[in-house]
Formats: sequence, structure tokens, C-alpha cells
Amino acid sequence: MSNLEYLAIFTSELGYTVSLYKSTAIVGIQSMFAKLLKKSLIVFIGTSVLSGTVLSQDYKLEFEPENPEDVVALKWEDLMSQADLAAILDAPPVSHDGYGWDDKFSADSPVENAFQRALQSFDVNPEFVGKRVVLPGFVVPTAYNDERKVTEFFLVPFFGACIHVPPPPPNQIIHVTFEQGLQLDSMYDAYYILGELSSQVVRHDLADSAYSLNAEHVEIYNY
Repeated sequence: MSNLEYLAIFTSELGYTVSLYKSTAIVGIQSMFAKLLKKSLIVFIGTSVLSGTVLSQDYKLEFEPENPEDVVALKWEDLMSQADLAAILDAPPVSHDGYGWDDKFSADSPVENAFQRALQSFDVNPEFVGKRVVLPGFVVPTAYNDERKVTEFFLVPFFGACIHVPPPPPNQIIHVTFEQGLQLDSMYDAYYILGELSSQVVRHDLADSAYSLNAEHVEIYNY
């Protein structure tokens, strides 16, 4: 698997979704995406972010974090367990006869059952739990302060998750607490989030997350 992370822009009659997944990890994240993907134009733009490595100049942060040698730069698929990632990458083929994957699943197929489980998985990658990490993603607000700044939110890998389209798997959602608050001017903007990653589960009407993070720093992601 390549170390390059890609920015994928989906445009379709259903709207468009901006994703911070690599091209190989996009396929199969949700059955909704399979249906959307059939009608989509996909554009990939490479960024020089290395997975699972110490923060380096390749991450174009304007902020200089304290003890940057301790910060690990992640890609979204790094958050999955190996079993879940394998199931996602071995997703059943897209149907082109008007039906989606979910309409044609076979209960007797180990591959399809593993894929379905991966879409609802709370399994985390223990390698990064307790580490200071930085990761770009999109903000889904869940709490505001009196100044209408976002103090709690879900960080998700694509625009519209939990709002316009179904949420990704729980292990692809991070619940972020940011005490000072984020002035969110546009839902289309992506942000770098820096903080210590935990495996605390958060359940909410919008979605469930398998990860939590108390943000040290939040910064706009320019792409």
C-alpha cells in the first residue's frame, strides 16, 4: 500500500463528498458510497503525508507543536484493525444493475459478512492509542459554547458524513473535545487535529465513535 494519502472529490447528482481516504481505502466504506460512486467523478490529489511516522515537514502545519518528535502523522485507514481494513479492501464488487451491495449480500459468504461487520466495527488499532497524533478531517459539530464556537465534534474522513450521508464505521470517527472552541465558518473546510488519541467510545444521535481525542491544536487544512 502506498504511503501517499489522497484527497478524493466526489461529484454527483446526490451532491459531492470530499474524502481524505487513499484511493484504495475509499471503496466500500459504506454501501451508500458504492451507489454514489457509480455516478461520481473522482479526482485524486496526492499529498506528502507519511502514515505512522513522526511528524515532519511534510505535514504543512503552521503551528509548531510542543515536542514534535512525539507526534505521529496518521492516515484514516491507520485507525482500522488489520481485519477490518482487509475486509474493506476485499469488498464485494459494485453492482451495475441498479442494486447496491446491501441489496445482494449473501449471508453464507464469509467475505460479505466480514465486510458488513467492518462497516459497523468498534475495533481500534492499539498501536496508536495513547499516542499524540495529527490527522486531517472534516468537522461534524456536536456541542457549542456561548460564543457559538464548536467545543465538541466528530472528526470524519469525508464531507457530509453523519449529515448528508450515513456515518462511516465507528473506528473511522474520532470524538474531539476542544475547550477553547473552533470558529467553524464553513462545513466544507477540513482541519488538522492534534492531540492524544484514546479508545473511549462516544455514542451520539448522529453517530458512534470508537476513538476520542482532547485537542491540543486545531488548524485549517489547505488543499
